Amino acid sequence: MSKGGWSCPECIDGKCLILKKVCTPGEKGCVLYGKALFSSQESPSNEAFEKRMERKMNRLLQKE
Repeated sequence: MSKGGWSCPECIDGKCLILKKVCTPGEKGCVLYGKALFSSQESPSNEAFEKRMERKMNRLLQKE
């Protein structure tokens, strides 16, 4: 599934090699889950990404 300048190496012919089903970028179990912010508001990765960034910011602020 390539809708931009990047395609996942784990996605072959629209099927995720890790999850063994149709590739849905950013779903739980995807290598991108929580590591990328998607333009689709429905992507489960977005909430996980925001939480991850919040934790990272809190750690940085605690070091000061």
